[in-house]
Amino acid sequence: MKITYFRHAFFKISSYGFNILIDPFVSCKSEKKLTELVRCPNIDKHINGIDLILLTHEHFDHFDKEFVEKVARKNMCFVVGNEDLLKELNLPSSILKPAKSFSNLNIKDVFIECFPSHHPTSFYPLSYLIRIKDESVFHAGDTDLMDYFAKIRANVALLPIGGSYTMDVVDAVRATKMIKPDFVIPMHYNTWDDIKADPNEFKIKIEKSILKTEPIILKPGQTLDTSKAKGKRI
Repeated sequence: MKITYFRHAFFKISSYGFNILIDPFVSCKSEKKLTELVRCPNIDKHINGIDLILLTHEHFDHFDKEFVEKVARKNMCFVVGNEDLLKELNLPSSILKPAKSFSNLNIKDVFIECFPSHHPTSFYPLSYLIRIKDESVFHAGDTDLMDYFAKIRANVALLPIGGSYTMDVVDAVRATKMIKPDFVIPMHYNTWDDIKADPNEFKIKIEKSILKTEPIILKPGQTLDTSKAKGKRI
């Protein structure tokens, strides 16, 4: 499995020839009052061959509508999200796949379990557990610590650490201890001043625990290849 981090909660997951984008966030032009501390790298080479786009919720920093429509039309790929969110997209209904908490989807033998997130400023926030053959990744979306994390089993966990609107570093460590993934990647931090966090603090706390999980800090544009030597980035 290859996991490419772009910024914030925006990732590309590639496994067994299947390519997924999660929470695309390329442009911040709709929120001019915000000063972006981290910008999205050029991703033109990453938008070909996309099979699926997953949307955790409706906020602009997880749902870049213009970009989602562009990629979906280019690839005629499926788009998964809450039904009301999907209604905002000017796309054929045949490629829109509504999701809700505790529902399951099978898209081209990619199995997606949908879980609730606790994000009070969103109407229908979701988390996703994605399984592609023997590989799995959990994208928590924007959420506080949830009891059901103890039931999640994933090779890779993508967890927010920025606080303010999500888990902070301490709760993200607790979540990692509940999930026990092979790798954990922090996300949703340092994009703006109000979600500043130190990913190295998170990394050190995991390394000092009894967990066998390896924390991986990715910079925008970097990729973790889980098939390589443990922790190696390309």
